[in-house]
Amino acid sequence: MAANRAHNIESHAKRLARLQSDPVEAIETLLTSLDNYFNDEIRITRDHRQTSLLFLGIHSVALTVGEVFFGHKPPLDVYRDFLKTFVDGETPDTRFSCVAEDIHNWRNVIAHQWLSALGHRIVYDYEGTLGCHKEDRTLTINPRIYRECYLKAFSADGKLWTYYRTLTSQQLAAIHRRILKQYTRQQ
Repeated sequence: MAANRAHNIESHAKRLARLQSDPVEAIETLLTSLDNYFNDEIRITRDHRQTSLLFLGIHSVALTVGEVFFGHKPPLDVYRDFLKTFVDGETPDTRFSCVAEDIHNWRNVIAHQWLSALGHRIVYDYEGTLGCHKEDRTLTINPRIYRECYLKAFSADGKLWTYYRTLTSQQLAAIHRRILKQYTRQQ
């Protein structure tokens, strides 16, 4: 039997005590855990073009982080805010927040609906030089560039690790409360 390596690294009581200690500890535990677990798997999608898993994984992390950072908003708004704040690049083709609704809807198709007309309006272009572009109702996205912009947010100098520069102590406290609430919530 394989261990659940996402949560069995330390006991529930020890992790809860650490999460309760202060906002920075809670935020950085969340970010480090996501980076060590999800992002290890997201990195592998490059080698095998596991595009559906890439979209599911990034979306999962975006909503997890977005809900604690931005509060309880509709999932599309949380996803868009996550992209805009942490993932978007400098060029128009790497501003994925501009096509967040398309990507969010496509993730919903992958996760919940699979057979959908939307599948005819999403094109993957692994070889192209643009991150994404939309023409008429069709979104062309380069999953490789999307993944690299996303992973850059988690890099040593990535935007996720500079969260403290823009947050007030009240915002940090609210994020801390949301992390504790998520951790202790029973599904």
